Amino acid sequence: MIEFVILLGLIGGWIILASTLFLMLALGRMWGLVGVLLMVFSIQLNQLLKRKYMQAVVDYSPRAKEIALHIFEMNELILLSSYLASITLYAVIQKYVEIVIKFPHISG
Repeated sequence: MIEFVILLGLIGGWIILASTLFLMLALGRMWGLVGVLLMVFSIQLNQLLKRKYMQAVVDYSPRAKEIALHIFEMNELILLSSYLASITLYAVIQKYVEIVIKFPHISG
């Protein structure tokens, strides 16, 4: 179960990073707010999983519970830092890379 939680945090971080960055590059800076919604949803999902997991591990040792809490906190940090990384990458790409989209001329 805990491996699933770690994987969920990493995959969620990549989804937030990629979707926020691509939306901002394709549609404009204001679309970065969608990344905020994704991040809030992911953190709420992480909190829900943490509550369910901690109720399920009543028989585990205190050390195992402590490790599980740290893993859930790590997931929240991954989700937050992935959003910040997408904002940083957007700023770097906008400053140093010129993206030009050319459409073929359509004669009517």
